[in-house]
Amino acid sequence: MNKNEIISNILKNEVVKALGCTEVGLIGYTVAKAKPDDVYSIKEIKLILDKGTFKNAFSVGVPNTGKFGILPAVVGGLLGRKENKLEVFKNIKYDEELEKFIRDKLKIEVVDSDVYCKVIIEADKIYEVETKGSHSGKLIPDDLKNAYKNLTLKDFIEYIEDIPEDIVNIIKETIETNKNLSTPEVPEDFISLDLKDNILNHMLKKTISAVYNRMIGLNKPAMAIAGSGNMGLTATLPIIAYDEIKGHDEEKLIKSITLSALTTIYSAYHSSYISAMCGCVNRGGIGAVSGLSYYIFGVDKIEESIKSFTANLPGIICDGGKVGCALKIASGVFAIYLSLFSKIPYTNGIVGKDFKECIENIGKIGKAMKPVDDEIIEILKNKK
Repeated sequence: MNKNEIISNILKNEVVKALGCTEVGLIGYTVAKAKPDDVYSIKEIKLILDKGTFKNAFSVGVPNTGKFGILPAVVGGLLGRKENKLEVFKNIKYDEELEKFIRDKLKIEVVDSDVYCKVIIEADKIYEVETKGSHSGKLIPDDLKNAYKNLTLKDFIEYIEDIPEDIVNIIKETIETNKNLSTPEVPEDFISLDLKDNILNHMLKKTISAVYNRMIGLNKPAMAIAGSGNMGLTATLPIIAYDEIKGHDEEKLIKSITLSALTTIYSAYHSSYISAMCGCVNRGGIGAVSGLSYYIFGVDKIEESIKSFTANLPGIICDGGKVGCALKIASGVFAIYLSLFSKIPYTNGIVGKDFKECIENIGKIGKAMKPVDDEIIEILKNKK
């Protein structure tokens, strides 16, 4: 497999449509795969979740339920169709009586693992299903991931100069899907911004609105990148917003969004799909910086912009999916924009000498933060 085939393969697997937070989608999808024909025959449902899935599903909105958290995700899975995978909540009609029936039958265990959800249902018999390794359960071979990790920024830049037509179609769908999620605008009683910089103002409003809408469970899908819808929104909407204000150049937009997706995935592979470090800001931010720098300056300033971003926000924690993610990503958008017009030397902190070393260093910090997850999980468990 040559470099371009590796890249195309990865994009086809890592840029996918999801309705609602991917972690409640993972729970709902796994429940849908396990459910008995008669859901009222259920005596107990046990969920075994990795830490990241637990915290990201804990407070987030579930589409078509009007509710937040793990219980409606389970009920939504019982009402949904497994064929819809990460769009499992599509077209469901929520059932309050089923929620009441299930509430005291739901048991949750949290384990130290990569992306993982196991559902054990005791009914007329034992139904047991797990989804692991990715939110859809579709595993990308390690040799393919490792081959991708060994690519360079130069390889990505060469790829976007002649993108295969099937990938162009995926990127066009990504642009339209994520742009659609940015309406309606975030309500002013949540955040009210009116900055004099029209470009930054538009980037913020578009990105924050999409993340907020997704976190409250709006019935609109996102194109997730590397397992995260919010990461996909962060990696794409600042670039889309810039194009709307300054460019209206479809070819350049498609190239920039593709580069953003490639560097976001590359960052995730040097860290993990879910971690104690906010991937939406850090990994999605790296993507947006790459794509915007390419859109505005061409290839010359991409590494310089990534160094500036590396000097700024890495280390911001992930305490789960929730409406507050919109505020973290607002900070991310400020940092993305700032990094385009600043210059930080290699001697500063964890800044790497090049693109690859910056991403490797951020990944090392993310892995070192693993014990932080334990404290976050305990705080969430003790919430009343």
